[in-house]
Amino acid sequence: MGSVISIKNLTKSYGSTKAIDDLNMEIAQGEFFGFLGPNGAGKTTTIRILTGIIKVDKGEALINGFGLEEKEKIASIIGVIPESHGFYNWMSAWEYLQFFADLYGIKRNKQDALFKSLLQQVDLLNNKYSKIGTFSRGMRQRLGLARALINSPKILFLDEPTLGLDPQGQEDIQRLLKRLNQDGVTIFLSSHLLPEVSNLCSKIAIISKGKLIAQGTLDELRRTTHAKEQYYLKIQGDFAPSSLGKFPGKFFNVSHKSDLSELTYEGSLEDANELLNILKTEDMNVLEFYPATDSLTDIFLKLTK
Repeated sequence: MGSVISIKNLTKSYGSTKAIDDLNMEIAQGEFFGFLGPNGAGKTTTIRILTGIIKVDKGEALINGFGLEEKEKIASIIGVIPESHGFYNWMSAWEYLQFFADLYGIKRNKQDALFKSLLQQVDLLNNKYSKIGTFSRGMRQRLGLARALINSPKILFLDEPTLGLDPQGQEDIQRLLKRLNQDGVTIFLSSHLLPEVSNLCSKIAIISKGKLIAQGTLDELRRTTHAKEQYYLKIQGDFAPSSLGKFPGKFFNVSHKSDLSELTYEGSLEDANELLNILKTEDMNVLEFYPATDSLTDIFLKLTK
């Protein structure tokens, strides 16, 4: 599939500070794309540029083939949950959706069925006539998602979409996002909830200080932090790696508890198998042996420290 979002040399400065520094990314049609970085890394600035809120200083981007200057065309095919919503507290949820439906030119005779469907998807149908000023933060987040879907967008830009939701609410929204993605919607997700990103996203980019520092699938990101594979071992008895002499690779996280030794070995699969053979020859009882994989949180901390 071709790229539905193409970003080339994107740069944005505020005074002498570069919020985005020569950013290049390609997001494929139908991808669930995670966009990560520490606070102040440039995530929200990037989303604001791509959705037409602020202008770029240098570089270019195409959104479904439209240049950033084609704001109306881009607006017609995207949905956005911004970092902070601009709600009208005196409106009901129904009136709020109607306000935006009118802006998109959705005919009034089609609005009732659309609003019922959207509010049902985000579990707010029973609150359709309640004033937004009475809504909790989580309810506002869900209403914001309903509004973002009002024009049946091809691309969703989400900045912390589950912020303020309880675990059940987060799971419900994640399930809805997965279904939308399976139906062909491209999703560009920025979130500090790294387990959420790991669970949802097929490809992930990490930026720091406005620069792209890593991009790829979770397995590809793992390989950027480890030149060689890592393996976890639990061995019965008191095992000291130094007893192996100049064995290839390296050992770390070695600990001893009661009659058990736990450690991580980094090296090739061939060397790991040779290690197992040596331990067997020396009558060491290996209780557990499996690849040790970093979580997305581990990778994020290593790349942004």
